[in-house]
Amino acid sequence: MSSSPLLGSFEECLLNGRLEPMSTVEGFGAELGASGSFCPSHELLPVSVFFYNIGGFESDKSGSPYLAHLNLGAKGYQVPRRGTVQLTLFNPQGTVVKMFVILFDLTEMPPNSETFLRQRTFYMPSHETDASPVSAKWLRYLIHLRFRSSKSGRIHLHTDIRMIVLRKSDVDTASAHIAESSYEWKSFTRGPSSPRFSSR
Repeated sequence: MSSSPLLGSFEECLLNGRLEPMSTVEGFGAELGASGSFCPSHELLPVSVFFYNIGGFESDKSGSPYLAHLNLGAKGYQVPRRGTVQLTLFNPQGTVVKMFVILFDLTEMPPNSETFLRQRTFYMPSHETDASPVSAKWLRYLIHLRFRSSKSGRIHLHTDIRMIVLRKSDVDTASAHIAESSYEWKSFTRGPSSPRFSSR
């Protein structure tokens, strides 16, 4: 089985809760903030982490992919209609795992509607994009944000934030030394288009 369909299937199954984790780890945390026409207060929130073991990945936690789940509760987190969401994920030792920075523009979002944005970060050849049919094998980080507008038009991140971490440091080190191809970090943010927003 090739790595591309394996990882593509893994991503969707994991985000939708269709895979059984091999272990759960508490103690992770995240700092959530946003900026734009106003800057809501940053929040420090607990994160639950679920480790998975699938073919093609190491069986120990040091190399296993994991899902980081942040519960936003019923209130959610209010954000401007256009701006930046910044989320920093910390491990139990307080070390930064990844800082996600997501630009968004929801100025056309109607009241009482929903949408989402998904940012993928790849370590990939410099000439490639996420449109490549084999891009899944270069995926290293993913964050999934869900937005909801109220009757008055205020916009909140709602329900939860989900992040996937696919750590492949040995593979990345080897790739960086391939003379005929230059690798670099690239991030792409995508959302639904037809329709872009759905009614609540």
